[in-house]
Amino acid sequence: MTQAPSQEAAGQKRSSLQEALDVHRIMSLVPLRPYMELAEVSSGHGFMAIPLAKFVWDGKVIAVDPDTAALERRVAEARLGNLTVLHGEGQAVPLGPGSVDGVVLTLSLHQAKERDAMLKQAGAALRKSGWCAVIEWRADAPQGDGPQTGERIAESEVERLGTEAGLRPTLRRELSDQTYLVLLTK
Repeated sequence: MTQAPSQEAAGQKRSSLQEALDVHRIMSLVPLRPYMELAEVSSGHGFMAIPLAKFVWDGKVIAVDPDTAALERRVAEARLGNLTVLHGEGQAVPLGPGSVDGVVLTLSLHQAKERDAMLKQAGAALRKSGWCAVIEWRADAPQGDGPQTGERIAESEVERLGTEAGLRPTLRRELSDQTYLVLLTK
């Protein structure tokens, strides 16, 4: 039985994204501990939130997204009691001040109309010594998956915006020929 064209295309896009973003590699680059409280903003279908919740078995993960229905189904299927879905409008970070140890922004900062505000909100949500992992499309990469080249955000721009938000750049890594990670620490 073959998939409908739209399902097949969605499957190809998802596998292409999974190739560009190795979840286990990303998790090895950020300072994760099993007791941490984390948030992923613009979680989509929980691509990062679900593996994070499995790792922080003694902590919790808050998955923030404007479209919570699909994410709630995936969370129910995964049977994770430490993963909470929170409705958030656009790229807002609807978390209380000092409420989490880490924030993950997976391919969402480039979409924000006010990138500086998004990073300031993420920084405010962090506890002392907390971190924010920004995963984005490389601005200098040839056009492939992801947004148009002009819509992408360079690593140096993420670092500048992070510094303006009161965060310190502590790590910069290429994840693939299309993506990178910048770790910002409070």
